[in-house]
Amino acid sequence: MPITARPPTQELVNLVGALGGKWHGATAMCRCPSHTDSEASLSLRQGDRGILVHCFAGCASDDVLRELRRVRSGQTYSRPEITEPRDPGLLITRMWSEGRPIAGTAAERYLLGRRLDPRFADLRYHPRCPKGAKPLTVFLPALLVGVRNDVGITAIQRIFLDLERGGYLDKMLIGETGTGSWRGMPVTDTLAIAEGYEDASAFMQLHGVPCWAALGAKRLGLLSVPATVSCVILAEDNGREGRKAGGIAFRAYRDQGLTVRRMPPPRRYGDWAEVLADQ
Repeated sequence: MPITARPPTQELVNLVGALGGKWHGATAMCRCPSHTDSEASLSLRQGDRGILVHCFAGCASDDVLRELRRVRSGQTYSRPEITEPRDPGLLITRMWSEGRPIAGTAAERYLLGRRLDPRFADLRYHPRCPKGAKPLTVFLPALLVGVRNDVGITAIQRIFLDLERGGYLDKMLIGETGTGSWRGMPVTDTLAIAEGYEDASAFMQLHGVPCWAALGAKRLGLLSVPATVSCVILAEDNGREGRKAGGIAFRAYRDQGLTVRRMPPPRRYGDWAEVLADQ
């Protein structure tokens, strides 16, 4: 689930004031005390158990928090006016509706460069997709990967594209994933589940079996499986995290009365996308 900023405590308000920061809703942007900062690059928010920090210049959160503890405020500052946040579901709906078919776009070129089939469902191209929190938001071309449950699109993985080198710059997930997944094609009685979108796409191309993407190793065993499915294939990644996630998912789906097979790629590959790239 996405992190939600709470109304700031007076302690956080005073800290932001001492740093000369500015509020943008429930988020404050300040100069980071952990490095020489000419511009406000530190985001501060109120979490459930303390302050949520993110330095856009790359400082480690532990280092930032240590420096913040040294800041002393000599006065009490006024609380910022905070409007009600927008419904995140509306943001997802708008972003998805702004997406366009990927044929002839940079998203198609990215996929073809990785030998991935661009014709699967729930893939769109956004020419100016927002990245980052205000006031540091930038707009970049992105491949949108829709995360769907039985109702509709509830989250989007944004793969920000590197137009110069043909790869990608970053991957970010927005929205409520829940038990949803990227569902590139309908299922029959057999469903494969992979960690990432690229892995799921590659597995389908290599084996001809419908494969959905969990969008995260820890989510491999959390998906809602259709009632028509009797057999689940875990197209897990190689490596410690992938094997651990595969074991947890195996037990989760087995306990639902399903036949479960674990099918990692050959040992010399990290995931199924690497296998496809080597064909």
